[in-house]
Amino acid sequence: MNIFVGNLSFSSAENDVRVLFEIYGAVASVRIKKKSGKNSRGFGFVSMPDDIQAQAAVAGLEGKEFMGRPLNVSIERPKPVKPKKDYKEIKRLKLEAKTKTPVVYDAPTIPEKEVIKPRRKFREEAKKFSEPAGPQAWEKRKGRGTAKPWKKKPGGVNKKFKYAR
Repeated sequence: MNIFVGNLSFSSAENDVRVLFEIYGAVASVRIKKKSGKNSRGFGFVSMPDDIQAQAAVAGLEGKEFMGRPLNVSIERPKPVKPKKDYKEIKRLKLEAKTKTPVVYDAPTIPEKEVIKPRRKFREEAKKFSEPAGPQAWEKRKGRGTAKPWKKKPGGVNKKFKYAR
């Protein structure tokens, strides 16, 4: 049976953990997980062949202080198995979905809503009739910081430029 041992001291070695667990019975193997270098990650796994001895070790060592740190000892939980993706099958299903015509069931008819024209069109249409038909002039506004420095005036010459257009 595999046993998870957490909160190990970073300086603890596999032999130290083996001696600790041999009090409760035979130890098949001890594995302390390490980082990419030789530093310990602070947890490991102990495997014991006898389940009764393993249960006794878990009960006896849970919360016991070892090398200055209280141990977290529990039976190892199995990792969830992730199913592998079959990429060929996924590709086949996507192609099949594209080529097949979808089945359309009879759905209740919904009355169409009246199309609402945007307000901008109404303003533009109203503007066409309100503007004078003559040429338009631009006149510079007086003052500082005005939002629109140029304003339209009906009739006259374009004052923005030197020559009229």
